[in-house]
Amino acid sequence: MLCKQCGFYAEEGALVCPECGANLVLSAAESGGAEAIRQGKRAREEVRNRPAQKQEEARRRRRSGASRATIPLTPIRDTREQEPESEIGFDDPRLVFESGVGDGSDEERKRDAVERFSRTVYSDEAAREAQAAAYAATHAPGQGRRMVNWFKVWLVAFIVTGLAAAGGYYFLKRTEPGQKLMARLGQDASSTALWAVGEDMLDRGDIGGAILQFEKAKVQDEENGTVDVDGLLLLGSAYEADGRIDDAAALYEEIYTETPSRTEAYVNHIRILMGSTTPGAKAKASELMRTAYEKTGDESFLTQRTDMVPAPPEVDLTAGYYDSKKYIAITSYQGYDVYYTFDENAELPSGGSRYTERVFLDEGIHTLRAVAVNGELVSDELHGTYRIIMPSPQTPRASLAPATYKSRQRVRLRPGVDNENDDDIIIYYTIDGSSPDADSPIFNGEPIWLPGGWVTLKAVAVNKYRKVSNMLETLYKIEIPEPLRGYNAEQDASKSFTLYGTKMLEFQQSFGEGTLAGEVTVENLDTECRRYDYPWGYAIMSRTQSGWLLAEVYTTEKTPFSGPRGTNVGDSESFVVSKFRDMGQVESATGNRGLYSSKDGTGKIWVQDDGGKIIRYRTYTPDGSHWWQLEYRTNKNGTVVSMDYKYDP
Repeated sequence: MLCKQCGFYAEEGALVCPECGANLVLSAAESGGAEAIRQGKRAREEVRNRPAQKQEEARRRRRSGASRATIPLTPIRDTREQEPESEIGFDDPRLVFESGVGDGSDEERKRDAVERFSRTVYSDEAAREAQAAAYAATHAPGQGRRMVNWFKVWLVAFIVTGLAAAGGYYFLKRTEPGQKLMARLGQDASSTALWAVGEDMLDRGDIGGAILQFEKAKVQDEENGTVDVDGLLLLGSAYEADGRIDDAAALYEEIYTETPSRTEAYVNHIRILMGSTTPGAKAKASELMRTAYEKTGDESFLTQRTDMVPAPPEVDLTAGYYDSKKYIAITSYQGYDVYYTFDENAELPSGGSRYTERVFLDEGIHTLRAVAVNGELVSDELHGTYRIIMPSPQTPRASLAPATYKSRQRVRLRPGVDNENDDDIIIYYTIDGSSPDADSPIFNGEPIWLPGGWVTLKAVAVNKYRKVSNMLETLYKIEIPEPLRGYNAEQDASKSFTLYGTKMLEFQQSFGEGTLAGEVTVENLDTECRRYDYPWGYAIMSRTQSGWLLAEVYTTEKTPFSGPRGTNVGDSESFVVSKFRDMGQVESATGNRGLYSSKDGTGKIWVQDDGGKIIRYRTYTPDGSHWWQLEYRTNKNGTVVSMDYKYDP
């Protein structure tokens, strides 16, 4: 059967063209009976005799939608409005003669061609209308409609829905507009989107909404370990616009603390402080200006601060090295109060002293710090170090070389070589074994007599600055009889008692119970002490773990016991001194005189305000761990009026 649509010949009984899918039943009905058969035979002969190239061209035309007519067609006019031309001449160029068609005569072949052309041209529009009617008939509900594959429909719908959902997710989660949309809807969004949406709200005047978005963005950045300084500055601006000045100031401080190189936060915080009426705000602003300059290097902060705070104080003495004591004046040329200190750790101005008069600088190293104060505004510090180092004299020299001598010797002292022409040098010396100090004898030019035995001459020089030289120490051996020995704990112990050895009961059995005068405090003793009075004086007992022990005995009368070496109350000063070691050292300028000083003890005479004296001897206890002290007190006539035995731990 011939397909009217494409010209393909299908098998007898086929309903649809295997080539183009056209309905063959409708085509056969339109063609009608024997004529259709005759046309089909001619078509088959035409196809068989057509060269292969033309067949391929026909297929291409069919695929591209070209006309399936055997001969080229002119545009077909609508047959419903105008009837086609009824006659076609033999000379019409639209006629195509093909070999093998008709009975062989030219006349017949031409007629056959005209007939076929007419049928083709005039039936083409009708064929198309018939095909449309056939398609409508076959696709009408309930009439030959194909089965719908609902699985495919649902699968396609599911895929389309999934793709739409994925696209929506990507848009919301991965794109900037999507994130902004999420932020506006109050859903989770990136901090970048939150900052942007907050800025939009701030531009529109929605301050509360902007703050909410900004704070959410700030928290998210903190959790991610990032900082958006520009966003934080916007938040600070929003706080200020909302009247939350303290929150804005705290935020600006947080910004420049974490990002000290940015200037905006310093500027905003300084502006807030300068406009504040809170006490100390302007002082804090001045300090912040200095910090901002140090951190950012922006000199505008320094200029602003210089115009605001007082100028630093001034001094009339340049810091540096001096060899004498000095006085220094500290002033503010602007007339402001000045506070100063020499303590490097003190806080100014609160930890300093208000300047009122010139300050004395003694020898030493002095680091001066001072500020000028105008209300709550404090200037930068004046800072200077003064080194007052006065010259020290040289070590004095002795005229007698250290050696062993057979007879008593004399020795003189003189200043060091560099101080020979100085008339302000004073030389202090000792021969009693002690080190010289201000209470030692002064060498006045008279020779010093050296006693027998081993003698150590010690001397120091002091200049007008009270600077002390190194000590001269020279040892001599004078082979003449030595002075007596000093007070000794073992040899000079009392036979009647032992300090811190005799118990209270034992002492009372020997000298009576006495009268309890009450509790007393004894120097260097931290134990409970009690005093018992007697006609001859008193005794003090100290409470120890082993009981009450004798700590001190004081007498103003001759008692049943006498002092060491036969000394007692009523003796003269010279008599007492003659019983103990005396190196012959002369009195000092105060009248005091050293008797001796050694590793075993000391002896010295002290002048009292009433004209009397104290002759004091000290020695180690037998175990070498404590001191025993023996004192003779004389009146101004030189007579011993009391003796005092004392235990000194």
